[in-house]
Amino acid sequence: MGYSQDFSNEDFIYLKRHEHIKIGLAKQSFEITKLVSEQAEYLSANKLYFANESMSFDSFTSIEDIDAYTYLPSSDKNIKVDYIETKREFDNGIFYSDQESKIFTFPAVTKGAITNLNYKEVIKDPHFLGLFRFGTYVPTKSAQLSIEFPSNVSIGYIDFNTKDISVDFKQETSKDITTYTWTANNTKGYQSEDDGESVLYFVPHIIVYIKSYEYKGERYNVLNDVNDLYKWYASLVDQIDTNDLQKVYKIANDITKSLPTKREKAEAIFHWVQNNINYVAFEDGLGGFIPRGAASVCDKRYGDCKDMANLLYEMLNHVGIEAYRTWIGTRDRPYTYSQVPTPMVDNHMITAAIIDGETIFLDGTDSYVPFGMPSAFTQTKEALLGINNTTFKLITVPVQKAEQSVTDVNTAIHIKDDMFIVSEKRLLSGYEKVEFITDYLYKKATKTEEEFLNTTLALGNNKTSYNNITKQNFDNKRNPLELAYNLTIDNYVKKVGTKLYINLDIDRVLSKSKVDIEDKKYDKKIDHTYTKNYVTTLTIPEGYTASFIPEDLSFENENYGYKITYTQKDNTIIQHKNIFVNTLSVKKQDFESWNEFIKSLIKAYKKSIILEQK
Repeated sequence: MGYSQDFSNEDFIYLKRHEHIKIGLAKQSFEITKLVSEQAEYLSANKLYFANESMSFDSFTSIEDIDAYTYLPSSDKNIKVDYIETKREFDNGIFYSDQESKIFTFPAVTKGAITNLNYKEVIKDPHFLGLFRFGTYVPTKSAQLSIEFPSNVSIGYIDFNTKDISVDFKQETSKDITTYTWTANNTKGYQSEDDGESVLYFVPHIIVYIKSYEYKGERYNVLNDVNDLYKWYASLVDQIDTNDLQKVYKIANDITKSLPTKREKAEAIFHWVQNNINYVAFEDGLGGFIPRGAASVCDKRYGDCKDMANLLYEMLNHVGIEAYRTWIGTRDRPYTYSQVPTPMVDNHMITAAIIDGETIFLDGTDSYVPFGMPSAFTQTKEALLGINNTTFKLITVPVQKAEQSVTDVNTAIHIKDDMFIVSEKRLLSGYEKVEFITDYLYKKATKTEEEFLNTTLALGNNKTSYNNITKQNFDNKRNPLELAYNLTIDNYVKKVGTKLYINLDIDRVLSKSKVDIEDKKYDKKIDHTYTKNYVTTLTIPEGYTASFIPEDLSFENENYGYKITYTQKDNTIIQHKNIFVNTLSVKKQDFESWNEFIKSLIKAYKKSIILEQK
């Protein structure tokens, strides 16, 4: 079945994106190259920035024989790229990286230009054949992956998200060489969405890998299944530097000597690593896979995820707590180990501790996650626990309950003229606390406390001012974060004749969360489940009485909902509001239900109390 697409309204398209992997095997040594050929056309002059090209490589790959040029149909000329820069790649999240890029700009690009890029990538390790995307951020007329291998090599492959495109598969064998070829024509562009899962959840792609090879009548597995992947991981673990562990053990002993239970000891060690080891990312060949020695990490007081995982492993086991180094993919990777027995399946390492039969996932890179809760971005993911050199266990990280991530808000409101005078206290626990602190540390920057809260909480109206701001338990891992502040919200009370119209919903969380069903193509991602509880107390001003109090309102769905009630007690009116989200993903087929929830909540937010002069 073929699919035709009209790309005439596009600004930039790929005419082709072709990759050909050639696998050679000399005795027991692989020689692997990938030939890449890309051709793109500029159908308008609106996106000429695509002329800037970057090709990444690292210790496991090299890039050779680059041939890049621009073809101008109007003059029938080819203009070659005459300067290619090799640049070390660093971003704000990477302390050291072996990743480099070949960077250049196609010359003379204008409307109608066709750019051409051909190069060879040498793959130095047979565990890293990577993936190929049939679709990318712009449409592609011809996307093709082929892999050529000798008869004594077995290849595995698995495709993802291809049900809505037509992929033609062809197998050819000649002179003990087999070639697999996958071709997709006229694939649309796939754009990521701010509140969506990573593109790997929806872009059509394929992962190929070397399962095994034969040599002198014997079969040798490379990545036949998860057993082989773990065997390779275990061989890397064997290379960890275990010198000078006595200093690590001394720290562990000092931390836990007065604590009676294993759970208390584990919590103390976890908090010590969170507080004392700074997270930095390393990407350095096999050094990006082999944890650094625990003693070195302790001395330097920094490390990446696997360094922290190994340090926790050493400290916990030393004090008698069963703990294991654990490989895991974040939620950006939509794979399981049984599906994808290659390093593509995971990108993170944590520690799993077994205490009283309970598996506790410990991620030292998340400095504020409470003990007993996994990092939010590992929920739902399959974890690979390394038991010993030959034995492992697969355990799925559970979704944490909404009751574990709670925001409790207590608000007292007095009225002065047309202003709200507010005293408010917030208690944030679980991921609600982690999210707020993360935003504070990384987004506050040069903003004042008031500016940050005004942006983050968005309470009242654009005339809200904050003062007397305090924070408690910012660095206390066990207790909820406590925020307290006073607000004045000018021009908030509406007076009509003898009546005052009072709206108690100064916090309108989720009011801007309606899904645009026409434009949103993929599921809505939610980082964590949560519950928000509000108790808002309004003191009725002297000389007034309540002539109207809104009725109770609610929306009930197993995945999301709210309930709002009002009660009057003496000269106060108390609003109780509970909002919960109990899912990590709103599926496309549930967008209408989600929008009904948001619509109902917004309608509830608009309800006002009416106070009337006596």
